[in-house]
Amino acid sequence: MIMLQLRHFLLVLIALIVIPQSVSAYLDPGVGSMIWQLLVAVGLGVAFTLKMYWQKLKDRFRPKSADHED
Repeated sequence: MIMLQLRHFLLVLIALIVIPQSVSAYLDPGVGSMIWQLLVAVGLGVAFTLKMYWQKLKDRFRPKSADHED
């Protein structure tokens, strides 16, 4: 029953994507700066996340040495 509903939902979703629709939109000059800000924010977020987990990433890929045995 749920699979049938999911199948119908996916068919309707695909139909909405595939069927062409006319759209009227205006992109003002501020849209470019918004996209630029979004890209910078995503880049900084990735850089900050990598910085936070850099030590864990290094430890994961560093070979185990005999000095750290308990």
